[in-house]
Amino acid sequence: MRLEQEERLLLAQQRRGYRRLCFVAELEQGFVEHRVQRIHRRLLLIVGTAIVFQLIYSALDLLLMPLAVGLSAMPLRVLGILGVLAAFVYCRRPQSPPRRALFAYTAAYALNGACVALIIHLCWVQGEAMPYDGLFLILLFGYVLLGVSFRAVSLAAWSFCLLFLALGLLLTEPGSQLAYQGLFLICANLIGSVGAYLQEHGQRGAWLNLRLLDLARQRAEADDARKLRLLAAASHDLRQPLNAMGLYAQHLLEQSREPGIRRVSARLATSVEQLSRLLQSLLDYSRLTLPGGVQAKLEVFALRPLLERLSGETRSEAELQGVELDLQCADLWVRSDPLLLERVLRNLLNNALRHAQARRVTLSARAEAGSVLLEVADDGRGLTAQDQAQIFEEFRQLDNPGRNAERGLGLGLAIVQQLAALLEHPLQLDSSPGQGARFAVRLPRAAVGEWQPAKPVGAALHGRVLLLEDDEAGREALSGLLRRWGCEVWACADLQAALACLAEASPQLLISDYRLAASEDGLCAIERLREEAGSMLPALLVSADISPELQERCLPAHVTLLGKPLLPARLRQALAVLLPVAEKA
Repeated sequence: MRLEQEERLLLAQQRRGYRRLCFVAELEQGFVEHRVQRIHRRLLLIVGTAIVFQLIYSALDLLLMPLAVGLSAMPLRVLGILGVLAAFVYCRRPQSPPRRALFAYTAAYALNGACVALIIHLCWVQGEAMPYDGLFLILLFGYVLLGVSFRAVSLAAWSFCLLFLALGLLLTEPGSQLAYQGLFLICANLIGSVGAYLQEHGQRGAWLNLRLLDLARQRAEADDARKLRLLAAASHDLRQPLNAMGLYAQHLLEQSREPGIRRVSARLATSVEQLSRLLQSLLDYSRLTLPGGVQAKLEVFALRPLLERLSGETRSEAELQGVELDLQCADLWVRSDPLLLERVLRNLLNNALRHAQARRVTLSARAEAGSVLLEVADDGRGLTAQDQAQIFEEFRQLDNPGRNAERGLGLGLAIVQQLAALLEHPLQLDSSPGQGARFAVRLPRAAVGEWQPAKPVGAALHGRVLLLEDDEAGREALSGLLRRWGCEVWACADLQAALACLAEASPQLLISDYRLAASEDGLCAIERLREEAGSMLPALLVSADISPELQERCLPAHVTLLGKPLLPARLRQALAVLLPVAEKA
């Protein structure tokens, strides 16, 4: 049944009511299955209680009555126990139909009630005054613990009570005692039946509400899944042309010698970079707000190389703004997600450089009480208490009332807060007007290991690169930029072409787009090229949608993953690590 159809049936049933304790056929089947599941969860407890009940009364029969009378009741006690065990086995079978399982369960209850009624009269016939309290306990057990429908438990209870009264009329002389017993059992059944009716009415109402809540949850999850698919499609379709624009702009800037063209090219490259960052922020924040959109992959890694790379990439921007960037970090190892932690620190650094109006920004890490305290501090204008309460809100920019796009969208710190909560790294802000601001993130410390310093970013590149990109504009832009940086490039549109020129190129690095026109993705293409080359070639995978699943696939394959649109500085940093370098003279 579709979700919309089931929801309409549930709402219609709520409006009509269910005083007769019956839903429409489509819903009644679901409620019966729900009832059987509830009985399954407590079946062992109920069956055990019923068997203990019979065993205790069997012991009392043998201890308190003559042996012959007690032994005469034993077959009926054993019959009741066997009925309970048979119902237990049948109900526990996965292939047992729900309605038949309920029938077997209720029949075992009715059988035990009938056995108790027969035992009472058997004792009376032999001259022993057996009290009928056991029959009342059976009634109490059925109405309170059994958990079957009002109709089933009432029918079973009334049947063995009427059996008791009928045997009394047939086997004993009618009198005031039998009348009193009959009146008591009838009143007990009436009270129990009313209670069972009210209980089932409440259970049906609760089931309708639970089903509606469950459908709402399923619809919300389906909406989240659609949003994630939309984000993935938008991420790829928007970043693909944006990626080519950025590479073409950088290529034009490096190739032209005319001042006017270089000025326009520089502005174009800056605009594309701003647009890329804005798009990245929007997509990242949207993904973070969706359940399951981003998942942390914790690992142990050296913190200092990450901080050195971040400070190196940010230092040029800091120098342009006249800000001194200082790095203070010992050889510390931490447990976190390096990709998500890098995004946190990058956003904090960008916030300090663009909005703090500082002269000095410090990125530091120190060991403290079994953890590592990461700080991004500045000596800027600081924040009031009111500003600190608002600074992590979405699209909130305290110093940008005109919504200048060059200063971002106001999502940087909102993303920092979301990522810190996802990583379970406590985030703290200390600031006061005129005294700067200090953002602190506390990470769990890990055992110290060895790390290798990164290759210098400013080194000249050289090497043979095999590029696999099915988008013509992106292929031409990226191959042109790589050649400008000193690489020999073989650019191919599909895997077959790449395999054909593999021997001629003898590449030192493979670069592939993730989403190719062919049936295989870029990661599979890289593995195929490595197999053909007979070597574990360094590889770089470029994707518009950097999902946790894709990152998890790249790690064991030893493939570096970069997101689109490619920032030239980030691409050059990755190439400096993967390709041989030749220092500038």
